[in-house]
Amino acid sequence: MKTPLRHRNITLKRLVYDTYQFLRAQSFISCHFGRQYHPSLTCAEIDITYKCNLKCINCNRSCAQSPSDIEMPVADIAAFIRESIERKIEWKRIRILGGEPTLHSGIFDIIDLLIEYQSRYNPSVRLVLGTNFFGSRVHQVLKKMPDAIILKSTLKSSRVNLFKPFNVAPVDTVYNRFSDYTCGCRIIEECGIGLTPSGYYMCAIAGGIDRIFGYDMGRKQLPDESDALSDQMSAFCRLCGHFGVQWPTRKTKKSKTWRLAYGQYQGK
Repeated sequence: MKTPLRHRNITLKRLVYDTYQFLRAQSFISCHFGRQYHPSLTCAEIDITYKCNLKCINCNRSCAQSPSDIEMPVADIAAFIRESIERKIEWKRIRILGGEPTLHSGIFDIIDLLIEYQSRYNPSVRLVLGTNFFGSRVHQVLKKMPDAIILKSTLKSSRVNLFKPFNVAPVDTVYNRFSDYTCGCRIIEECGIGLTPSGYYMCAIAGGIDRIFGYDMGRKQLPDESDALSDQMSAFCRLCGHFGVQWPTRKTKKSKTWRLAYGQYQGK
C-alpha cells in the first residue's frame, strides 16, 4: 500500500490568510474593492459519501454531529465527467472526498470512471483521494487503489483532532456583524467547485451544510463561469466556521444556529 501524502488542516500560513480574509470581507471594504474570491473551474472536490468510520469532533461535513449513510450515485460521477468533456473543462485536480470515501459501496466503479477520463481526455489532471487512513476496512480498500490515484491523508488516530470550530456560525458572532458573506473564503479558489449528493456548490463544504439546513440550493448541472454563486455564499458562508478568523480547538463547539439546525435535522 502506498504511503499517503500528509495533509495538515491547521497551519500558521492558513491562519494568517484567514485573518486577512476576515478584514477583506468587511462590507465597508468589499463595497470598494469587490469580492476577493470567485468560484473556480480549475479544481473540483467530490463528496461521494457521508459515511465515516471515525466521525471527528468539529467535522465540517457533520459526519459526527449528524451521521448519515448517504452515497452519491455512480451515475452522478459519470454525468460530471460527461459535462466536463462536453464543455472542454480541463480540470487540474479532482479530489475524491467524504466522509470517508473508501466506504462508498461503489468506490472502484468511481475510480475506474475517473481514471478512464484521465487517460482519454485529460492526462495532466491530478486524481487525489482524501482518506483518514484509519481502520482495517479503509486499509483494505487503499491497498487496491491504482497507482494513478494520489492518496492524501491527515493520518488520524482518534476522533479528537485540531480543527477550526466549524459549528460556530459567523452570523452568531458579534465580530462578524459587518461581514459581507458573498466574499467567500480562500477554500472557494483553493479547493474549487464542490459536487455533493445535493448538487454543485461553490465548495463541497457548502453541500454538507445544505444537507443539514435543507435549503436545497445545489445546482443540478455544472455551473458555468457566468454563475457567481453569490446566493450560495450568502446562505452558507454565514453558517461556516471556516469563514474568517476562528481559533483552532479540540473541543466541541456549537453556536445557537447550529444547535437548532441539528435538532431539527435529527427530528425529521
